[in-house]
Amino acid sequence: MQTISLKSNSPDIVIPLLKNALDREKRILMETLIITREKIAKMAESLDVDVNKLLKGEVEHTEANDMQLIELEGEIEISRHIEAELKELESVEICK
Repeated sequence: MQTISLKSNSPDIVIPLLKNALDREKRILMETLIITREKIAKMAESLDVDVNKLLKGEVEHTEANDMQLIELEGEIEISRHIEAELKELESVEICK
């Protein structure tokens, strides 16, 4: 883990602001992740698709479902990206 230094004339004010900003961003990401996961579940159910099989390439793309499967795969990728961002934010430690 690397250290990032910030300079401030008012660290007693800035540190709580930074902590609040990080907490707010984590909450936003968690809420977004919940919404994305719900959307994935609804889409998978609507398409009658097992997400794990889709990710393994075991689901046939037909002319009728191709765009919907691509959209589902996109939502899964968005979910992964949000999870990675959240993991990084959860590892941040603000030191005084």
